[in-house]
Amino acid sequence: MLDDKIIIYLIAGLGACAVSLVATPLVRQASRKWGFVDRPDGRRKVHKEPVALGGGAAILLAMAGTLGLVFAFASIVGVSLVTRPQVNILLCLAAGAVSIVLLGLYDDVVGLRGRQKLAGQSLIVGMLIYAGVKVDGFTAFGYDVELMWLAIPISAIWLLGTTNAINLIDGIDGLAGSVGLVLSLTIAAITGWQGNVLLTTIMLSLAGAQIGFLRYNFAPATIYLGDAGSMLIGLLCGTIAVMSNAKSSTAMALAVPMAVWSIPIIDTFAALLRRKLTGRSLFTADRGHLHHSLLTRGWSVRQASLFIALICATTCLSAILSIYMANELIAIVTVVAVTIFLVLTQTFGHIEFALIKNRVRHLTNSLVRVDAEESRALQDSCVQLQGSREWSKLWSAVVEAANEYHLMAIKLTIDMPAIHESFYANWRSSRSQADDREQTWRLTHPLSVDGELVGQIDLAGIAVNSKKLSSIGQILLALEFLEPIEEDIRRIRDDIRLDIQLVPAEAKSEEGPLAGGTPSPPAGAKMPAPQPVSLAKQAQ
Repeated sequence: MLDDKIIIYLIAGLGACAVSLVATPLVRQASRKWGFVDRPDGRRKVHKEPVALGGGAAILLAMAGTLGLVFAFASIVGVSLVTRPQVNILLCLAAGAVSIVLLGLYDDVVGLRGRQKLAGQSLIVGMLIYAGVKVDGFTAFGYDVELMWLAIPISAIWLLGTTNAINLIDGIDGLAGSVGLVLSLTIAAITGWQGNVLLTTIMLSLAGAQIGFLRYNFAPATIYLGDAGSMLIGLLCGTIAVMSNAKSSTAMALAVPMAVWSIPIIDTFAALLRRKLTGRSLFTADRGHLHHSLLTRGWSVRQASLFIALICATTCLSAILSIYMANELIAIVTVVAVTIFLVLTQTFGHIEFALIKNRVRHLTNSLVRVDAEESRALQDSCVQLQGSREWSKLWSAVVEAANEYHLMAIKLTIDMPAIHESFYANWRSSRSQADDREQTWRLTHPLSVDGELVGQIDLAGIAVNSKKLSSIGQILLALEFLEPIEEDIRRIRDDIRLDIQLVPAEAKSEEGPLAGGTPSPPAGAKMPAPQPVSLAKQAQ
């Protein structure tokens, strides 16, 4: 005869899967009827047809219905799932789950700014912390660490981080659901080993709901998680991880949650670092995530999703082994090994490493006196963030013309996600550090081709204020300086589109790199390099 706890676990996992299989198509039908869909925009959203949103609502409904059955069964057989101190936390967790889904649905419909969404998340996280969901301490290499007054801010950072981590990696069909499934099952294994039936039941119901949802979310997806679903998964996993640590017989080792969340953490940290070092807002979306890197290497959407889920499962398994064998080094070594593998194979992380190296070079140049030739090299840096075009040749032509226009700094960003091209470059004149900032002018100009935003260029120049040329006249010349750049970008873009059209059908991925979007050229294909523009002639 099966133990009552095993039956509860089966109801939670299999029941949620069954309910999700039924609820998801109903939500999808309602979303299409009400026009609640994700429409392609030809830039970042390059799927062919509008896709229904509301996956988060489907998962929440599946979990709510299943947990209702679980509590009904537990009361019949006399199993107590919730202790009196847990009632308040459980109610706040339910309210938080509903609130995060409503916030995500509103964001999917209206489109909140990053700060607005963060403010809503902070209110939800604050409610959970007030209810008692916080990290009071942890162990690291055998040492117990009590956080004391730091418990609240660290808990807030953790919950906000986990809530947004899944949201940030949710870029292709089936990815967020697959990673969330791995995280849910891992946390369920940990809480089950601790003997916490309630937390294990919640995680198994989340896992089952995601399995049922993935039936409709794998490429080609017919419904998306949206912000509502990805934030719900992140919030629940992060909260249960904290609750499993609270008041347990032994504090959870710091390496365990770090290993469980290592892939989302690495991807999120790399995104924030990349945006910071390229001078963009931390809330700005880009196409430099791990799944984008795999797609540009010729992987299909399903292959990319399964690979990321696999490496996530590898680090999660190391976390489980670390607990069972009471050895943190297992988790630490595994995470380090996976990270090194991704960087050395240039699968992911090598771009951020190059950006850090360039920033260190610039800092070194400002602190240490070097010869003229080395100084020029340190003042000019460029990084191919995505794609295979030699944008550096266009950049070299831009830098060569800088002195003719009395420019002291240039920053160029090329961002064309629909054809998987992204480039960043930064140049500063050797005299820029010595000039008074009050004698300089600055200009930020969006680069546009045929009405399509393709990048941005930032210029800084020295205010000459001579009889022949005023500072206003100098800025007007700088605007003329931009015209051949946009024309050259147009020609490069058209060449890329032509090359993509010439790619043989058998070289394209099964679903296309973005689930029905424009396919990338096959890996290793040679691309014609852009010819340098004659910018210097215009200055004469």
